[in-house]
Amino acid sequence: MMYEMIMNGKITCLVAALCLAGGMSVQAQSRLTLDSCRTLALAGNRQAKSAHVQLRRAGYEVNAYRANFLPRIFAQGMYMFSSSDYRYRKQYPLFDTRALTEAMNRTPMPDWEKQFWGQVFSQANMDLDIWLKPHNVTLSGVRFEQPVYLGGKIAAAYRMAKIGRQMAQLNVVRSDAEVILKTDQAYWEYVKVRELHLAAQQYREAVRRVADDAGHGVETGTVPENDRMKARVKLGEAQVLVREAENGLRLARMNLCMTVGLNLFDAVEPVDTLPDAQPVALPEDLPDVSVRAEYALLNKELELKKQQVNLVRSEFMPQLTLGGGYNYLNGIFVNDTKLFDRASFSAMLSLRIPLTQWIEGDNRVRSARADVSLAEYRMQESADLLQLEMVKAWNTWDEALLRTSLARDEYLQTQENLRVVKDRYELGMETLSALLEAQALRQEARSRHIEAKARLRIAETDYFRTAGGPMLRD
Repeated sequence: MMYEMIMNGKITCLVAALCLAGGMSVQAQSRLTLDSCRTLALAGNRQAKSAHVQLRRAGYEVNAYRANFLPRIFAQGMYMFSSSDYRYRKQYPLFDTRALTEAMNRTPMPDWEKQFWGQVFSQANMDLDIWLKPHNVTLSGVRFEQPVYLGGKIAAAYRMAKIGRQMAQLNVVRSDAEVILKTDQAYWEYVKVRELHLAAQQYREAVRRVADDAGHGVETGTVPENDRMKARVKLGEAQVLVREAENGLRLARMNLCMTVGLNLFDAVEPVDTLPDAQPVALPEDLPDVSVRAEYALLNKELELKKQQVNLVRSEFMPQLTLGGGYNYLNGIFVNDTKLFDRASFSAMLSLRIPLTQWIEGDNRVRSARADVSLAEYRMQESADLLQLEMVKAWNTWDEALLRTSLARDEYLQTQENLRVVKDRYELGMETLSALLEAQALRQEARSRHIEAKARLRIAETDYFRTAGGPMLRD
């Protein structure tokens, strides 16, 4: 008794430890609705996250290009040290002795006087001695630049950034629609496989009961051995169906967990079922293709190409820039006297006019306009393809409704047929083979009905995606 108590205590502690260690998996065991799966997928899907990151990046680009309208202010500084000195020494005559000598020769005066003034003029020189010392030179100040006119380059770049942000927003809408469609496919696939698994189990149990009755009948001699063998064959087929459904159920659950961003081995279960009622009525008129995010993206791409023309043209337009600065310079001694020790303000107006680039500019602008024409053609072609995709989705939804209705009628007929055959079999008016065949027909019809209902749900979501309408149902 003591040994059993100790072992039970150890087992209890082990189970508690495993539960604590696998707390995430225990908490992950939950029932999921379609809306909760969509919410989880939109929050955790990599594609959706990437679209939102691109939207934030586009917002940063808009802010960056908006800053180009503001003046740019820089703080600057410089320090220079040089151990070299620069000295310049030379004598320069104060008078032109040759011209003065010629003038004195033309003027009548005694020879001794001419000799005296000639010596005076020849010795009248100026000594130039400059000693430059650039030992410690510092420069500090503030500089600013303000573009006045750049040919519309800044405005075009800013408009292109705003269009890029709008395209990123549309890309988020398109990405969310694709994620929702993928989530719906995974969700309804899981619901479908779960119902197929339930139907396979019920079919197996029904065949097992018939096989058991056949075995008892063989023992009593009321049923031939051939009928029992047929029942066993059908039972084996039913077991294979159950095993396939179990494997499919496991894969469908893992696929749903991966789609919504959960752990692959989390135990989740869908709340919804596949009802027989028609979810919504088919719309009589198809919406215009302009409501789709893909079409809006094409339109924004065309606007982007048009702004590209303005951006290319601005490269070959006159450019006017205003600049200025406030600097303080200290240093450079000349003959032991500091040359610079004061602050100064400077302003500059720069104008650049291209003169010889007009050939290149004209051809580049023509090339950009050709890109606009190509974008218009692609937009028209893509609009037709989007319209075709919408019509195809509507047709698929219409066909899914018809298949669901026909599959339901077929299932009800096979169910009624099974009831009649079973009653006749119990009265001895029908063979065991007929009963097994009726059960198999009912199982096949039920499987087709489940498949049709799942396809109907997915077709409905796909149509709303192509029509640009609401994806979430009330």
